[in-house]
Amino acid sequence: MLAVVKSRPEVGIEIMEMPEPEIRKGHVMIEVKACGICGSDLHFYDWAPLARWITLPRILGHEVAGTICEVGEEVEGFAPGDRIVADTWGGCGSCYFCRLGRFNHCMHQTRLGQHVDGGMAKYVIVPSNSLFKVPEGVDLLEASVIEPLGVVLRAFERCDMKPGDDIVIMGPGPIGLLGVMLAKHSGAATVIASGLKDDKERLGYATKFGAVTVTVGEENLKDKVLELTNGKGADIVMDVSGGQASLADAASIVKRGGQIGVIGLSPEGMFNPYVIVDKELTIHGSFRRQPSTWFRAIKLVASKVIDTRPIITHVLPLQRAEEGFRTLLRKEGLKVVLVP
Repeated sequence: MLAVVKSRPEVGIEIMEMPEPEIRKGHVMIEVKACGICGSDLHFYDWAPLARWITLPRILGHEVAGTICEVGEEVEGFAPGDRIVADTWGGCGSCYFCRLGRFNHCMHQTRLGQHVDGGMAKYVIVPSNSLFKVPEGVDLLEASVIEPLGVVLRAFERCDMKPGDDIVIMGPGPIGLLGVMLAKHSGAATVIASGLKDDKERLGYATKFGAVTVTVGEENLKDKVLELTNGKGADIVMDVSGGQASLADAASIVKRGGQIGVIGLSPEGMFNPYVIVDKELTIHGSFRRQPSTWFRAIKLVASKVIDTRPIITHVLPLQRAEEGFRTLLRKEGLKVVLVP
């Protein structure tokens, strides 16, 4: 089968023939219908510092939507033909963190597309306890964006956002823009999206989705936030950018007693902890999703409360994966979805 493979510790990917996977106990085989390119996949392509998570060689891809074509022994609740999305990390269900209900911190994570082969191929093998059924009314192309929607939904769960809050989303990539949608539909009073000069196309989408936008470098983010919040600062700042100084920027624009949600993965940087004490801030790290997040994200898409389709700007066959990666690295479009 044709697959998108990261085989060497250097820049780039390969489109190559790989053997089809074999079913095993507790797993299902999925015929992939759509697989999005994630920011972490871009790290793997570029062989950036954060790419060191991956084991090579590896079929990439974890934003998977498809149909079950085969089930292994001891699989219950799923059958061939079921339409599904798959969690990227799984959860063994029996380790210390799983028993606490923190499945996103499982000590025996699967790490789809990183430690086991992923979904940028015709078929992928996934443990059944990582699967979630997709209602018939949801197209599998838009279902492939439920995974990143779950990332930002989990962050909002952590930050306890309330109707009437003023929200800043730092970073207008797909997850940031899904955050804009979610904040607007959750009753935020003001939603501000910030980005850099080369994010202008993406900031245009944020405007369409109802946010006030700020181009950092051309406008002063802190001044704009204080202007729009009557001088108090934002109730919640979501740092999705992954920039080296982004946490310091977030702390400068959040109100006293406010909350910061950290989603973006950034290299180590300088941050003065005095501001946390002085402003009595609460900082929430948010890592992937919980099973409850998946169920809620699926319902948001199925009920049309959140429309993921505008996030998908490019749909390409696997043979054109290189084009898709390069498009995103140039910050053109939003979400590239590969179709086997």
